[in-house]
Amino acid sequence: MSRRSAIPALLAPLALAAAALVAGCSTTYQLPPAILANVQGTATLYALTGTTLTEPSAYSVCGEPCNAGATPTVVRTDRSSGFDFAFDVRVDTTKHDTAAVLLPRGAVGLYMDGGLQVSSQPFDSITHAPASGYQDSLPVPIQVGTVVLAASRSVTCNFSYTYPIYGKLEVTALDKVARTVTLKLLIDTNCGYFSLRADSLPPTF
Repeated sequence: MSRRSAIPALLAPLALAAAALVAGCSTTYQLPPAILANVQGTATLYALTGTTLTEPSAYSVCGEPCNAGATPTVVRTDRSSGFDFAFDVRVDTTKHDTAAVLLPRGAVGLYMDGGLQVSSQPFDSITHAPASGYQDSLPVPIQVGTVVLAASRSVTCNFSYTYPIYGKLEVTALDKVARTVTLKLLIDTNCGYFSLRADSLPPTF
């Protein structure tokens, strides 16, 4: 057998082994079944500026401290930087008016991790969080009825991979004078899962 014909013959078993390895990995990397029900609730945040420090101005999608399965919570920014987004009312110089905004971590000078994404879909129609497209460094303008998708800071899941916690929120009340916002939220606290359905237990995605 010539050298030219021997090489493909030697590589064939290696190719089959590589294909088997890839096939094995595809099942290895699948998420285990979800064990936590999606968390639903409301939260009221107070603007970073013009309100007292004792009121919460931020929200942690992945809890405080941030962990898989932790309960999402409001955060006082004078006590912790462990949050995924904050709320403020600022002057919009282009419209010569005040504007309410949600601020991802990068917009307040923190490490850019996670982010926010405005959705044109109604809150109840969103059943799956996108994996990309999140704003991580600029303010996100909001008004009553605005629906926003949120990705938390990266979390080390119990199956050793690092993923965000995903959620969705809707602005249900906004008072620029009192400088407060009320949000309706649904969060899938199963680490790395994208389901945003109001199920008792989300499906595996």
